[in-house]
Amino acid sequence: MTARSDLKPKPDQFRTAFEADLCAQFIAEKSDKPFFLMLSPFAVHIPLAGKSALVEKYRARAKERGRELPHPIYAAMVEETDALVGRVVDAIEAQGFTDNTMIVFTSDNGGLYRRYDYREAADDNVSSLVPLKGEKGSLHEGGIRVPLIVKYPGKAKPGTTCAEPTLSYDFYPTFVATANGTLPEMQIIDGLSLLPLLANPSAQLERDSIHWHYPHYHHDRPASAIRERDWKLIEYIDGSGDLELYHLAKDFSEQTNLATERRGRATDLKKKLTTWRT
Repeated sequence: MTARSDLKPKPDQFRTAFEADLCAQFIAEKSDKPFFLMLSPFAVHIPLAGKSALVEKYRARAKERGRELPHPIYAAMVEETDALVGRVVDAIEAQGFTDNTMIVFTSDNGGLYRRYDYREAADDNVSSLVPLKGEKGSLHEGGIRVPLIVKYPGKAKPGTTCAEPTLSYDFYPTFVATANGTLPEMQIIDGLSLLPLLANPSAQLERDSIHWHYPHYHHDRPASAIRERDWKLIEYIDGSGDLELYHLAKDFSEQTNLATERRGRATDLKKKLTTWRT
């Protein structure tokens, strides 16, 4: 679909519904050939804005349960996003593409705990990642452990789960493999195809570790992290030299820092993290 500057929501139409319209139109137009569609919706994100009826629905629910969270507007946006995903799935079904289409639902980061948008009374709590520690912008699990749902009839068995850690850069080789394509030989490929995990959810990918690098102040201090199977090390790179080591299999809430107790493990992972970062 050619990009057009005059495309905009109808009067009183929420952006999620508008995005669903665009996706449905795109899918219908591609009915005669293979296609790739990536949707990055504006929801769920600040500024918070939801449909009044849904906001009141969740405001009443919060009052009934006597809880501060979930934030009623944030919860409304989650439901609107869910409806958007449903519209895309329905559009694929309407074209008869369901049996040979891979649908991936994921997020780029964990939830936002507290919003800061420089407006009066805007610093209210938005979401909770409990029992995970941290939030968006943090290298604790609350910031980097996100949903990943794959629907691929005939390839991924419905209702199964997989515990193997993956990252978003695994999608590129996955989609290329799905389309029976060939990855470029003169390009470094960071990710691995996830097709083996779809075929066998108990399988493991052939790599030793995965990494993250957040060199900025955004909800947390600058840091890098490495995860090697059940072990995860966070190194703060703000000059403090602080290290945090967690055994996620026993402590996925990251409550016990083992960096001093397991000094050898921490040193080994720090060395590997430095090599990767270099």
